[in-house]
Amino acid sequence: MSTTIILSYALIVVGIVVWALLIPGRRHVSPRLMNYINIFGGAFLFASCFINLVPHIFLGEDPYRFVTPNLHFKIAAAVMVGFLIQLLLEQLTHGAEHGHDHQSDETANDNGRPALVALLVGLCIHAFLEGMPMVDPDGDIHQGLLYGIVLHNIPIALVLVGLFMGQGYGFWRSFGLLLLFAVMTPLGSLCNLYLLPENEMLQSLIMGVVVGILLHVSVNILFDHHNAFSWGKLLLILAAFVAAYFTPGCPEIYSTF
Repeated sequence: MSTTIILSYALIVVGIVVWALLIPGRRHVSPRLMNYINIFGGAFLFASCFINLVPHIFLGEDPYRFVTPNLHFKIAAAVMVGFLIQLLLEQLTHGAEHGHDHQSDETANDNGRPALVALLVGLCIHAFLEGMPMVDPDGDIHQGLLYGIVLHNIPIALVLVGLFMGQGYGFWRSFGLLLLFAVMTPLGSLCNLYLLPENEMLQSLIMGVVVGILLHVSVNILFDHHNAFSWGKLLLILAAFVAAYFTPGCPEIYSTF
């Protein structure tokens, strides 16, 4: 495994567990700042899907080959499956992937720790799946997906930290649970690299599923009724689109231009 891949995994893990430092002082991040991060991350994910991930799905050994309609159909179906998977996962997470603060959610408060366990299970499945196509079998990293995941995980980590504090969890217990969530994305990537076959069709379908998941999450973030339109929101979205445009994907996407 290359040093670059290891550093990418470390970036994801550190980007999540560092927020455990808020717990000892019972500190909170400004809701406005959290909302800005959430909107920027959602817009970055949305743009990355179309700039980096979708083009990669249709690349093969010959980038100019005519892809059969049957493959087109399977990839489109995979995107819809991913969309539905995320819809089902949100029955466990109640939208924590969108940065929703469940300290004010009556259901989460009534159910207490069982609800938190269900939320963690849903988030771990989500993180595992979205990490699977992050690194190609040939070792190329989808940087658009990587940075999108890092940005996307910040509001999720903050929601989890708030829930841990609300349940009275200590620092090390909270740190351990955050670490559990943090390693799921690298674990998904490693499982794809070492346990699944290097089959072009299979990898395209996995990427299609993840695109469906990310589109569901990003669209919900951008069109959330809590995020009413403002010129500031529009500027954040435009900035995220520009950042995604200039974030390189896998090298083969650009090798034909």
